[in-house]
Amino acid sequence: MIKKKETSGRKRRFLFYGALNVILTNLLLQALLLILPTSHATFSSQILNVGLGFCLYGKRVFRVQRLQRKAAFHYAILAIILWFLNWGSIEGISNLGFSRNIAALMMIPLLASISYFTQKLLIFPKIPDTSIFKQ
Repeated sequence: MIKKKETSGRKRRFLFYGALNVILTNLLLQALLLILPTSHATFSSQILNVGLGFCLYGKRVFRVQRLQRKAAFHYAILAIILWFLNWGSIEGISNLGFSRNIAALMMIPLLASISYFTQKLLIFPKIPDTSIFKQ
């Protein structure tokens, strides 16, 4: 049985560590969007996001005792999907007349929501056997 203490405050922890990750990642993204094509800027910032995110979310938010290779693989798949979604959305929104920098900021809530629920349900589930990604 899962102890309440293990899952208590998970959303607050996700918001805190997510905000830290988003701030650092988006500072890099905003700077790179000024000098690089969108694909390169989003990819570069995504590398920072993945490195920070897997460790922070796995250990600090979802309190996984030991980060597994399979979880890292699935987290990488999520990161690739989020990268394509971010890149495509920034391009699409900027085609509507917004700057790429504003478009990137507009994507934060959607990407964070997708990330949280995917991690919670599929990558770092409360009960490991409930993941659709069996170990």
